[in-house]
Amino acid sequence: MNLKKRDCKIKMRLVPYGGGWTDVYIDFGDGEHYFIISSVDSSFGDLLSALYHLYPENNNYEDAGNMIEYKSGICEWINDDYVVKRIVGNTKDETLGHVIQPIPWKASFEWDEEGSYSSWVLEREANINTSFDIKVTVDIHRKEPKQLEYVVPYADLCYAVADACTKALKKHGFLGYYTATYTEDMNVRYLLFLKAAALGNMEALKLTYYEEQGQGETSDFGKEMELLLFDMSQG
Repeated sequence: MNLKKRDCKIKMRLVPYGGGWTDVYIDFGDGEHYFIISSVDSSFGDLLSALYHLYPENNNYEDAGNMIEYKSGICEWINDDYVVKRIVGNTKDETLGHVIQPIPWKASFEWDEEGSYSSWVLEREANINTSFDIKVTVDIHRKEPKQLEYVVPYADLCYAVADACTKALKKHGFLGYYTATYTEDMNVRYLLFLKAAALGNMEALKLTYYEEQGQGETSDFGKEMELLLFDMSQG
């Protein structure tokens, strides 16, 4: 695959501290901000999940849980396929009798620090565009409260997160990461998608479908591993 690292103004470091604690350092271009995550009630994986499910083609209610808010894309049958023609709120009166596509637009989660916490909201315009910006709002609830607010390209935020995850896994390994964070598995499926979106190369995500019953779908394991191991570091 033709994978190429690129410049990204957002920088992130993910540090599985041990004992169930995780440290996260994020620089959106205005200096580094520090976050602590306790595994008791929160997970760094919430950020991976939020970014994955905000991509309009990953609109899976069951997979996303309660983290994502959706609007409804009203579909029409055009050229042998259903096409979203307009987007409305999730009201039964407006969607009754139509084919509906869920449109993800907002994700919310918290990182608990056992005595303090940070509230995260990631929001995008409700449409089916696959190139878009993300509004990031972080309320830090500590002795001295602080709010951070940025609008950044989705691909850049994916780049920073995927780079941080790749470095953490290369240093700690899957079992080491799990043990250090007290039972948090890194979701490789989400990470592969974020890396592909960040690098603008979806080749490793291609699926092959078969008509034969029992054959199942396949993806290219070699390309998946190549993408997973690809070094995104910029310096």
